[in-house]
Amino acid sequence: MSTVDPITLQVISSNLSGIVNEMQMSLYRTGFSTIIRESHDASCGLLDAQGRLAGQYLAGFVHGGSFAPSVQELLRWYPPQEMEEGDVFLVNHPYYSGSPHAMDWMVMTPVFFQGELVAFAGSIAHKSDIGGMVPGSGSGRARELYQEGLHLPPVRYFRHGQLVREVVQIIRHNSRTPDLVIGDINGQMGSTRVGEARLKKLFEKYGTETALAAFEEIFDKTRQRVKAAIASWPDGETVQESYLDNDGINLDKLVRLEVTVTKRGDSLRLGFSGCARQTEGPVNIRPAIVRSACLYGLIALVDHTLPCNYGLESAFDIDFGPPGTITNPVLPAPLTAYAATAGRICEMVVQALAHLSRRPEVAGSGGNFTFMLGTRGPDASGQRRTAYVQYEILSCGCGAVAGVDGGTGWFGTRRGQAGISLPAVEILESEFPVRLARFEHIPGSGGPGQFRGGPGFVREYVMLEPARFSSRGDRFAQRPPGAVGGLPGRAGAIVINPDRANEQRPPARTADIPLEAGDILRLEMGGGGGVGDPQLRERARLLADLEDGFVTPEQARAAYGPPIVPLGKGDYRG
Repeated sequence: MSTVDPITLQVISSNLSGIVNEMQMSLYRTGFSTIIRESHDASCGLLDAQGRLAGQYLAGFVHGGSFAPSVQELLRWYPPQEMEEGDVFLVNHPYYSGSPHAMDWMVMTPVFFQGELVAFAGSIAHKSDIGGMVPGSGSGRARELYQEGLHLPPVRYFRHGQLVREVVQIIRHNSRTPDLVIGDINGQMGSTRVGEARLKKLFEKYGTETALAAFEEIFDKTRQRVKAAIASWPDGETVQESYLDNDGINLDKLVRLEVTVTKRGDSLRLGFSGCARQTEGPVNIRPAIVRSACLYGLIALVDHTLPCNYGLESAFDIDFGPPGTITNPVLPAPLTAYAATAGRICEMVVQALAHLSRRPEVAGSGGNFTFMLGTRGPDASGQRRTAYVQYEILSCGCGAVAGVDGGTGWFGTRRGQAGISLPAVEILESEFPVRLARFEHIPGSGGPGQFRGGPGFVREYVMLEPARFSSRGDRFAQRPPGAVGGLPGRAGAIVINPDRANEQRPPARTADIPLEAGDILRLEMGGGGGVGDPQLRERARLLADLEDGFVTPEQARAAYGPPIVPLGKGDYRG
């Protein structure tokens, strides 16, 4: 029975949304690195004193399951009686938190009201460099966790009005870009302080009892919405499988992923026991991030306005598989390239739930891709160059959905990370020693279908200084699949010095490739798969695609057939 009147409940719920939005804007505006300022690879959240998520702003949906296990692990290391008002804690060790990999750092501020611990404000953000094998720390060929940089369990970072000097020095001396890393952590701390102050005002206005009761009712209402939607689906079980290109080490071996979804009444269970054993390379993924992918799938299939909170998380069950599998790895399994696996699990869960709930079929999207460029040695005079790490998360063409064409790669990243942005060309060229020579979509890269896959794009960089290149990606060896008669999209590719005698085509997951001044780095993002028989595509849509350059005349003739006949450049008639 409700203990909070409906109007007060809605006001408190709206307050929580407003607080996390204010935290997020504070974080973006105080970020030192382009990772936060431009790419927006950072999220904020509010939790109760037990570490249950109450409100969240998600830039990347992989952060959806990160907050709760981080705070719960903090409480195991520091019980409430050892915390004080004004404390700030941080953690990045993925086996002792919800951090996806060591480059994602969680900052947590306990919120006290009238001497009682009532909540936590948190922020998670990617760091430019924390040591390890390569600039940017994210080697696509790491073989163990310890090659991925500095790992801290939950530690106190701020106390009695001052930074904990020893922790700051440890971080600074394990980074190639210490000023950026410390600046970003302090910006995160500032955003959690915003959340702390606003939550205190909320508790002052409504009182501890009413505010905490509202948290419980928000959880319950979310859970009820999800359970009601699940109950409306037919009972049954479905299995969805997919394969990663490789693990970054064994380049000729596919890595199997599988989800089994079982629905009975209003109960839903997602099982990952059929996935491969944990891999030698860094594509393993921790259970917290598997949960993130499942949360994304439920929101996509139930209601995109669902809040991501404890109520959503508690509305279904997950079997992560036995310890030692890719979705439940054990130390020291490497994790840095987890994002390719997370994106694929997002896709599988959406496809499985769509099939189970009799929703439109969904095609595969282009692969996840992240890359880093960093300094390489002294210059000709023997002087050390100023350290930098250029970090970008590139988008891809999305797979089509029955009834809707796939989105292009221009407007954000693949499914599961729609809030992460492409850095502006002007920012890249002003902050890093590169020139962007090309940035355009790739004609014909979207898979043909009654509903076309979204096209990928190409970015071509000219090196102005020697650099070290590393990347973490997927679907370069396999094409994104179509669905119900749709054709696959184009695979991605890395091309170094295209059309030159020293051209290279490295795999999607690579590490520490030396580049010289004047070298060209071409990154081609894959297109999404199509849905439905291409012959059924509306002629008007196909003509528009030809005019826009999304489909080539050759592709139109081969896949879509007559009556499209090219009569001249930009002029097509049916």
